[in-house]
Amino acid sequence: MIYGYARVSTAFETTKDRNQTFDRQLMILKEHGVKEENIFCDRISGKTSTREREAFDKLMNIVLPGDEIVVSEMSRFSRSLTDLIHSLDTLIKRQIGIYFIKENMRISGSGLDPMNRLMIQLLGAFNEFERNIIAQRVHEGMQASKLKGTKLGRPQVISDETKQKIINDYISGISYRTLEVKYQISLPTLTKICKPYSNQRQK
Repeated sequence: MIYGYARVSTAFETTKDRNQTFDRQLMILKEHGVKEENIFCDRISGKTSTREREAFDKLMNIVLPGDEIVVSEMSRFSRSLTDLIHSLDTLIKRQIGIYFIKENMRISGSGLDPMNRLMIQLLGAFNEFERNIIAQRVHEGMQASKLKGTKLGRPQVISDETKQKIINDYISGISYRTLEVKYQISLPTLTKICKPYSNQRQK
């Protein structure tokens, strides 16, 4: 029996991007002869070990000796070299094969020969290195934006004009509760806006 496995990460992808990523993987798996009902999909953080994935665990409970698991690419199967080798050794012990489409590498359930093991270690190490470089570039980009004064995170939802009105009302003696209702703003946000002007508030 041939099974498929697909995974997308929740770390950097929007809902739309995740669906597109799944669609691409599903299309590739189907093109290589995997029936849709035999494809197992995980949507999970890339930092999570393969051994902690719900769909992957279900797949491991179904596969039998002589079956094969097809994956679009090695990075979809595992996020670290250690996890990759552990998962492959587990499959081989159970006489289950695996085929990585992008890398064009098929490993039979009979075992890993020295050349295949070397290739897997090299490819796995390269994928892991590439992910670390991307993460480092993202971090450096965020730090550079902060140094330039660029504000990160969600855009401001309260206009400066509204803020000034809130401050004026607060200084005039209007209570936080009244301000919450009037401007439909939470108490923590109101406190953050008004606290610097507490010494100007009318008694």
